[in-house]
Amino acid sequence: FSSRRRHTRYIGDWSSDVCSSDLDTTTHNDSPVLIYIYSPECGACRQFDREVGPIYEKTAESLALPLERVLIDEWQADRHQLVECASAEVIGTPTFLQIRNCQELDRITGYSDAELFWLGHRRMMNRIASEQ
Repeated sequence: FSSRRRHTRYIGDWSSDVCSSDLDTTTHNDSPVLIYIYSPECGACRQFDREVGPIYEKTAESLALPLERVLIDEWQADRHQLVECASAEVIGTPTFLQIRNCQELDRITGYSDAELFWLGHRRMMNRIASEQ
């Protein structure tokens, strides 16, 4: 077992596992990121993956707020470089954390449908716009 942490990131239409040591940590410092904490057993996560996952990277919003997938077990075991940036504990999936400069700016907890996700995501995008 390697000490390098494994994460899944959306890249185009597909997802791939990457090691946290391979991630550009400067991206996490300067630019906002949307951390998607999920579980393979989570029905709402699978629904998000079907409804939003395949199109997210094709949106203009993904350029301003890239999505990074992290297993909840990895997050809860403090095996991600941004765990200390969350303002509160993550106890369920899916949870979406908007983080910039190691500060949680916003959070979406749960997923019921794409329309509500995009509504919450718009709120996150408005936070980015108001900071500029």
